[in-house]
Amino acid sequence: MDDTAALLDAVAGLGDYFALPAADDGPWLPITTLLTDAATLSEYASRTRRATASAFGLDEALVPVKAAASSVHLSIAARVLSPVVGAAVTLSKIPVLDAETLRWQQDSSHRPRLAVARPRVLPVSDAADAAAAITGSVINELIVPLNETLCSGAALSPQVLWGNVISAANGAVTVMSQTRPECEQPGRALIAALMATDQLAGAAAHIDGTFRRRNCCLFYLVPGAGYCGDCVLVD
Repeated sequence: MDDTAALLDAVAGLGDYFALPAADDGPWLPITTLLTDAATLSEYASRTRRATASAFGLDEALVPVKAAASSVHLSIAARVLSPVVGAAVTLSKIPVLDAETLRWQQDSSHRPRLAVARPRVLPVSDAADAAAAITGSVINELIVPLNETLCSGAALSPQVLWGNVISAANGAVTVMSQTRPECEQPGRALIAALMATDQLAGAAAHIDGTFRRRNCCLFYLVPGAGYCGDCVLVD
């Protein structure tokens, strides 16, 4: 097993959202063909809408399209951010996930499959260094085009989308800290460093020591869904 495979294997041990399989032989497509395709993202939003309606026992018409589209965005953001956040915190390295290395493929579920093709491994020295590396790869090359497509194609606001991004990163720290409590302090430091970047400035804040979005993912619009723990609407 080479160093990159070993890193990905170690990070996968943190949980399902931290795992990225290798893009071996198969019908893997460049990730940009997903991130910039409004029609494909709309299809995944439709599938998510149906799945949400089924889970809550609702008529599909009661699930807002925007809430479903935001859910798709949050899922993709979590799955590209969790591996790099986990690697930075636990190994002081990140796999460089960008337009060149990330792949995807269709399946019958309500979310696309993701995989990675021979990413470089970049050492990071501290939280600020890790935030800069994540910004230069995942944020700029993956999240920015995804946000632009969903802003225009699904009429989601930038505030909602960037809130989803920082919420996904913070959620990764919360998940890994449940089994690796020593990860919480360096993980929260990384989140603070990400919140200080140009794209994520103002997307969230720490209020009395608690992480809180300054926006909402819109899932509360689904009847019976309630609020997320970090929602701006929670008192």
